[in-house]
Amino acid sequence: MSGKYPRLLLIHGSGGRGQIWQYQLLAFPGAEAPDLPGHPYGKGCSRVEEYVEWIREYIQSRAWGQVVLGGHSLGGAIALGYALTYPGDLHGLILVGTGARLRVRQEFLSGLIEDYARTVEELLGWLFGPGADPRVVEKTRQVLRETQPEVTHGDFLACHGFDVMDRVGEIRVPTLVICGAEDRMTPPKYSEYLHAHIPNSRLVIVTGAGHMVMLEQPEKVNEAIGEFLETLK
Repeated sequence: MSGKYPRLLLIHGSGGRGQIWQYQLLAFPGAEAPDLPGHPYGKGCSRVEEYVEWIREYIQSRAWGQVVLGGHSLGGAIALGYALTYPGDLHGLILVGTGARLRVRQEFLSGLIEDYARTVEELLGWLFGPGADPRVVEKTRQVLRETQPEVTHGDFLACHGFDVMDRVGEIRVPTLVICGAEDRMTPPKYSEYLHAHIPNSRLVIVTGAGHMVMLEQPEKVNEAIGEFLETLK
């Protein structure tokens, strides 16, 4: 990708790690997907704005210039927050399985503190569509288990407090919105809202996938990203 496309930086979701973008990192050489603070070690954040500032420092420390910023779920919220705060830094935006507002079920918020292992198992049922490869589900289970409960809880609190529904219309950078047709965490209506309110956006609904669409249907996601990057060359 280097030399042909703008730099692609991908942000993972709650309790995750950069490796959830493994298929995209293989498809787009030169792309990066860092682990957010606390994932899996150290202290995380409990506000999207804090993660936005961390991502900006990450970008500025590498002197990349404008980037294409992609994010999944919480990562999508971070990408949206970044686009609204530092639009001049971005050449494009990729929003995967996310929304302009991300309310979290109370049983997840309390369960992550009271019984982390049990709640992780419940979350897995919400994260994947019924046809997901068991090996992919198991890898995601391992990633969530490696993250400290307070960090994952902080991530979900950050999601719960996120709401830019009245501001997404301010985004002017070219935007790709992707969602799994069977996504229960951030249903397609969330992505449809983003597409309807962000000028110069395109929407791709991926059949046969749930919330972890980039792991469940990587070829379809990579095709959409590749076509989008072609328009930015």
